[in-house]
Order: sequence, then structure tokens, then C-alpha cells
Amino acid sequence: MLKKALCLTLTILAVASCSSNQLKDQTVEEKKAEVYYGRGTEDLISKNYAQALTYLTQARDLNPKDSQIRNNLGMAYYFREQPVLAENELKEAISLDPKNSDARINLGSLYMEKNRFKEAREQFERVEKDLTFNNQFRNYYNLGILSLKEGDRRSAFEYLAKSVKEREDYCAAHYKLGEMYAEEYRFSQALEAFKNAGKGTCVKEPAPYYQQALTLINLNKPAEAKRKLLEITDKFPSTRFSSMAVAQLRKLESMPEGQSSTRASQTEVIKESRAVETPNF
Repeated sequence: MLKKALCLTLTILAVASCSSNQLKDQTVEEKKAEVYYGRGTEDLISKNYAQALTYLTQARDLNPKDSQIRNNLGMAYYFREQPVLAENELKEAISLDPKNSDARINLGSLYMEKNRFKEAREQFERVEKDLTFNNQFRNYYNLGILSLKEGDRRSAFEYLAKSVKEREDYCAAHYKLGEMYAEEYRFSQALEAFKNAGKGTCVKEPAPYYQQALTLINLNKPAEAKRKLLEITDKFPSTRFSSMAVAQLRKLESMPEGQSSTRASQTEVIKESRAVETPNF
């Protein structure tokens, strides 16, 4: 399913406020379009995708030359699992405004999802040259994911490092770094990355906490791991991570005293966590 491909970072353009002079210069249709655009964008952020699609389609019909409307309409189609329509709207957004880097990131993400890596890289590298773009951390993240898909782990590490340098609290990049470190048995670095992934906008997400617990097990720190697992059951009782934490606690409790866990039996990485990878709008 399209919505499951959350290794992407997608961008919804927020509504920009207009001055009174700008509003006076707008036609009646443009003013109506702005109202529908605002409502549709709010519904996108609230994940009410069907209603968002209704409002944004009305906005486009009233003002088809607005690049931001076309970008957000593309996102509405994306979340309604209409990739062809989403791609068409994003291409139109770029055609209307070649400097719309948000639309380029979204189009590149769709290409990457379809394994059209060359086209995806072209869009991401165009965005990388936009020195005034405020969301470059998202672009670096996507370049990191693309490099992984192409089998270039070194470049992936470099791009993800750039992402967190650009925005220190960007949890998706920290989480992916944690995954990569864990896969290479670099557990001390993985633990630090997963701790950072549990801060900022992801402080209320369970996946980073669970990965911290597993990493502590791999570091042969069962007491700390137990505390983290209990924290998960306390903070996130109704999630699947709580059930997994209980299972891990049982494993630890059944282990003979003094016996250390083995990496082969304990290494586990929950990838593409919907909670962590959901973009921050």
C-alpha cells in the first residue's frame, strides 16, 4: 500500500498569511481558492484525506495556476493511494514554479518509491542547490534513503549526518542512523542515535524507546534494558510496542543470572516505523 512506504519524507505547504494589499489584488475566485486551500491543508495535517481532497480540488478549479495548491493536492492524491494523479499534480506544481523545492522533494519521493532512482536523485540534487530552502534537512534525509537503496551506505551515513546537523531534533534521521549502526553491531553509537530519535517531535513515539531497550540488551546492560522496557509498558500501554516489551522482559527474566545475551539472538530493528517516519508538517 502506498501509505506504508514511509521511508519517504513528504512536505505539505502550510498556508501563508497575506497582507491586506495582497488580498485586494486577488480576484474573487482567488480569494475563494485560498479559503479552500486553507481548509484542505488543515485536513491534510489532520489526516482527513478525503475531505482534504474535496477542498483542494475546489481550490485548484478556482485557481489552477497556484503551485502550492497543486503540491498539496498532489499530497492528497498520494494519501488517497492515487500515485499517478499525485505525480501529475506535483509535476504541474513544478511547471508553474520551478523553485518550488517542496514539490520537488515530494516528486522525488514518489520516484524513489517506484524505484526510479535516477529521476529521484535528479529532483533531490536540484533541491540541494537551493540554498534558501528551509527544509533541506528533509532533502538530506531522502538522499540518505536513496543512497541506501542504491547500496551506498557510506553516502547514506553522510547525508543522514547532514540532516541532523541541519536540524538537530529531526527524529527520522536519528532513527535511521540508529538502525544502520545496529545493523553493523555498533551498539554504543546506535544507542545514542535512538536516544536522540526519542526527543523533539518524536518524544511521544514508542519505537525509539523500544530500540533503546534492545540496544541496551546488546550492550549487555540487562538492568537498564528492563527499566526502559517497563517505561514503555507504562507510557505506551495500548501500543504493539508494549506487548513486545513484555515479551522481551520475559526473555530477560528467564535468562540464568550472570548469562549474557548474544548478539545473534537479540539483534532486532523495527524498520519503517509509521510513528517515527511520519513527516513533520
